[in-house]
Parts: sequence; structure tokens; C-alpha cells
Amino acid sequence: MRKTLMAALVLSLGITSAVMYTSAMQNQKNTDIEQIALNFLKNGATYSFDGIEDSITILDYYMLESDPVQHVVVISFDTAHAGWGDREGTFIAQGITNHEIEITIVEGEVVSAVIDDQWDELNQEQIIPQEYLELEEAREIVLDYVAEQYKIDFPGNWISEVTTPENLVGASTIRYISGYWTVTISYPVVQFPEYSVTIQNTSTGFNWSGTVTSNGEVIES
Repeated sequence: MRKTLMAALVLSLGITSAVMYTSAMQNQKNTDIEQIALNFLKNGATYSFDGIEDSITILDYYMLESDPVQHVVVISFDTAHAGWGDREGTFIAQGITNHEIEITIVEGEVVSAVIDDQWDELNQEQIIPQEYLELEEAREIVLDYVAEQYKIDFPGNWISEVTTPENLVGASTIRYISGYWTVTISYPVVQFPEYSVTIQNTSTGFNWSGTVTSNGEVIES
């Protein structure tokens, strides 16, 4: 009986040690993956240009079920200016800007690195949306958003007029009017613009402003 108990104890200790060793090895592997991601970020063009020291935070780490396994690390960091990549010689807005980068690592190599869902840090190019968001599509998206958020019934017929100031190059402004409602949309003349929108009602005093991104996301300001 004593020999049996001793054998069981030795087996139990062996299993516990093996589990602890496996766990320690996994933790070390996770740390190595995170370090690969951090090194990539710090050496990349965006952070190297004007990244703010001590702003880096690892937000998430997970693995995708694939063969080989894909390790994904999500990191938050700040830059001193807006934009991505090496912006030397370009006009950029100054101001601390927060970013999120999602880095995918396979067998120790970075295979994908996307900042803010808009910039390919690995290939240093902007990610082009698959579909172009038309002006009136942006109007309907924001009207649907405001109607749902504020329980408003908007009219269906809009009269449009161009209100772009004279001699203004590179931007346009369109105003839509229906009854007491006015929707004003301004946007830069680029391939995939973001639309700045204001909605006003001269009768009730309702006033809303926000942005519709090129992929259809509404950001209320």
C-alpha cells in the first residue's frame, strides 16, 4: 500500500511539474511574440517618425486557429502628428494622435501590420476601401444614425445646392434643404473622402455635427 501511495505521489508530482513547465514555456513564447510585435512597431516608419515615448500599451494578444498558427498583437501608441508612415516634407496637422496597430505574426515573422484599419505599415501604403461612399449615401447614413439616436422623423424630399466658397480649391460643400431641416456636407476633393456633416432645424433649434468616414462609420462630435 505504501509503495502504491508513493508511486501515485511521484506520478502526481511529475504531472504537476510537466504542467508548470509547459505553462512557463507558453508564457515565454507569448512574451517573445509580443516582443517581436513591439520591435516591429518601434522600428516602423510611423512610430520612428514622431512616436511618443512611453505611450505604447499592449491592448490584446490572441491566436487564430490556423496552420501555421497566427499570433495577433494589438498595440496602442501615440504620435505627435496626425497620419502614418514617414511624413517628412508633407503638411501634417500637429497634435497628439492615438493609434492602434494590429500585428499578425507567423513563425516569428510579421506578415501583416495595420494601423487604425487604414494604413498598411508593412508595405507603407494606405488601405483603399473596397467601395466608394457616394455623397448622398453618406447623407442617408448619417440621417439614419441621427433618426435612430434622437427619435427623429426626417422628410424624404431634399433640395440640394452647392455652397462651396469662391476660390476654394480642393474642397466642396453641399447643402440639402427640406422644410425647416438643413443638412450641410463638406468634404475634401480626394478619391475616398471623409464627410463633415451638420444637421440643423431652424424651428426647434436642433443642431448636430459629426463625420461619416469613407467606410460608412458615423462619428458624432
